Amino acid sequence: MTAEAWRITGGRPLHGTVRPAGSKNGALPVLAATLLLDGETVLHNVPRIADVATMIHLLQALGLSVEAEGQNAVRIANSGITTHHPPDELVRKMRASHYLLGPLALRLGRAELGLPGGCDLGSRPVTHIVSVLEALGAEVTVDARAIRLRCKRLRASAVTLDPRHRNPGATFTALMAASLADGETVIENASYEPDVVHFCEFLNAAGACIGGIGRPRLTVAGVARLEGASHRLNSDRLEAGTLVCAAAATRGEVRIEDTTPEELGQTADKLQEAGAELSVEAGRLVAGCPRRPRGIDIVTDPFPAFSTDLQPPVAAVLATAEGTSTIHETVFDRRLQYAEELAKMGADMEVRDSRHAVIRGVERLAGATVEAGNIREGAALVIAALSADGESIVSGRRFVERGYEDFEGKLRALGAEMMPAK
Repeated sequence: MTAEAWRITGGRPLHGTVRPAGSKNGALPVLAATLLLDGETVLHNVPRIADVATMIHLLQALGLSVEAEGQNAVRIANSGITTHHPPDELVRKMRASHYLLGPLALRLGRAELGLPGGCDLGSRPVTHIVSVLEALGAEVTVDARAIRLRCKRLRASAVTLDPRHRNPGATFTALMAASLADGETVIENASYEPDVVHFCEFLNAAGACIGGIGRPRLTVAGVARLEGASHRLNSDRLEAGTLVCAAAATRGEVRIEDTTPEELGQTADKLQEAGAELSVEAGRLVAGCPRRPRGIDIVTDPFPAFSTDLQPPVAAVLATAEGTSTIHETVFDRRLQYAEELAKMGADMEVRDSRHAVIRGVERLAGATVEAGNIREGAALVIAALSADGESIVSGRRFVERGYEDFEGKLRALGAEMMPAK
């Protein structure tokens, strides 16, 4: 059985070259979309993480055949879906289970999904997913136990997503549902982060007709049929950003394959404002921070603004910055709950309400025993431990492994002193 915690001795600058895995947030909707594709689909660069394993188990429970093709590839054969109700015990494991709703509605005319689980980041209603499917003609009911959906046929419509939050989940759902709906759908305020762009390219390779890719207004002309396709998943920009933070916090220098500063959006700009040095050499993103960073002000928002998922790892960097930093979290109302754990290492981080925090940088952190409660919080605590004096025990490994492939192995290859805690 895998140990639930890591023992980390900090104070070692990270150096070397590393390749991020395929995108977690890109892989999950692509896997769900194979329910829409007839025949065989081969996916490459699939990350070996717990959430991907859960989605594969869900597909198998729904009747699809999924086989490994080498270390990071899978072959998926869809010869028919056998049930409209995936197992609740799998659905509860992750938020992305809701990606199954649209495909099941299109294929079977109905779906029943227990309320999805996932990281506890505060209020995460399914309204934005349900409203998309309702706009396309589905009848949806939600109670304390499940989401139930019925439709004879989805029909094209104008779908306007919340302009304050260019939500990728709602965008993925709208794209899947519209691809086989009758007529042309226009999606306004769509997310255009890299995962969405690559998802559109995947669906088009399968026979979809999506226009406006990379812009906030997408058009989708429904087609009669989608066929299996071969697709390589893009690299995980959130893993890459986490590795940039690890390099900066430890005052090292790391070369990250298959990543550009543009994929990190404003997060890269803010890290440079704090003193991180980012450049591109031979197709690699080179990230380092030779001296103590400077305090900065952060406001999270959808891509290309500062990423909510990279807010905790960046906070681990700012914990030892010169001066004061502020964080305004606009996406999740419990994203800042890691502050108590950073404080155990000596960080001076004051959470003024559920969405605002002030970090007064200290010169050094000290090793401590801390516990992560979600994926990005776990990554942040690992980064803090890598930069701290002395030894730390970071528990919550199971959360980190939901989102990062071989996190320990990659960090050790860069020089981290990190091993499972007994």
